Amino acid sequence: MIATVVLRDNAELARYVGLRLGGLDGVTATRTQLATALHAEGSRWRLDRLGEEQRDLLLGDRPPGGGDRALRREDEALVRLLVKDCRQPVARLAEHTGLSPTTVRRRLARMERGGALMYRCEVARSVSGWPVTVYLWATTPPDEVARVAGQLAGLRETRMCASLSGSHNVLFAVWLRSVDRVQAFETALRRRFPQLAVTDRAVALWQLKLAGQLLDPDGRRLRTVPFWTWDDPGTESELDALVARLRTGPPRTVAP
Repeated sequence: MIATVVLRDNAELARYVGLRLGGLDGVTATRTQLATALHAEGSRWRLDRLGEEQRDLLLGDRPPGGGDRALRREDEALVRLLVKDCRQPVARLAEHTGLSPTTVRRRLARMERGGALMYRCEVARSVSGWPVTVYLWATTPPDEVARVAGQLAGLRETRMCASLSGSHNVLFAVWLRSVDRVQAFETALRRRFPQLAVTDRAVALWQLKLAGQLLDPDGRRLRTVPFWTWDDPGTESELDALVARLRTGPPRTVAP
């Protein structure tokens, strides 16, 4: 099983892996790798069924100026509504947040300009013409990682590409036409990137969750599981208890 998780810091990651995942029935071992840079993700991938004019219509008129890359606290209620359904009209967003439609439009424009909000329209993998998802771990010399990963991100098949900590310093996910294309794809990689060595690969049999949506085996949406910053009071209590034990040390025993 492969899980991509977004957390706020390393301490939260340690709590998630050690206390949350480690506490699940059936989990016997985990292997964690940190993404040090994200070079490509699914919102940038294109099926290439729309012409340039059609894509421009979808993008609309983007207001000039800069925006915020980070979300502001006052935007939280608005963003939570968008996470559930980003197609809601401004009037409905204003009604549920208590903001005026003008304020909603202004905040959306600010977050869109800065990249704090990104919209994506996914297609069921089984009807996309690219039904096979393959994850590939690879190594390349440290001084070549940024350049090679940037070029991998530009490949037609690449859906995701990240630089990693550890011995495998590149991870990328690709969509292919069929399983028998895996070897041909790796052969083409070898020719184009002789300094890149694929060290492991895995074909995804069922992508259970994508962008906050639970999917059936064919990649069709079942329901929404809104994603947000992780909050688990149970593991917080466990962590507090562990820190307290570490602070005081083991109980002292008095010899008779």
